[in-house]
Amino acid sequence: MTDNERKVLGALNFSADGCCFCGFAWLMEETGLDRKAVRRACRSLKRKGLAQFARGLWNEDGEPCGSGYAATEQGAALAAGNRE
Repeated sequence: MTDNERKVLGALNFSADGCCFCGFAWLMEETGLDRKAVRRACRSLKRKGLAQFARGLWNEDGEPCGSGYAATEQGAALAAGNRE
């Protein structure tokens, strides 16, 4: 796993009910990476089964907010192991 993938995975949230997806803008702010690096890391994590993608997301105010990524259960466990 690359350093960028570790940073992005550490920033992604896991939620069984699917309410914690993150967009590229937020991930860029959290990780300090540029958009290209975040996009590349997210797609790689998805291919590895550590992240999931969703489109047609809604914010807490009931407004559409685009698409985003969240950690899978496996990704969240790996990220938690890296924090300990």
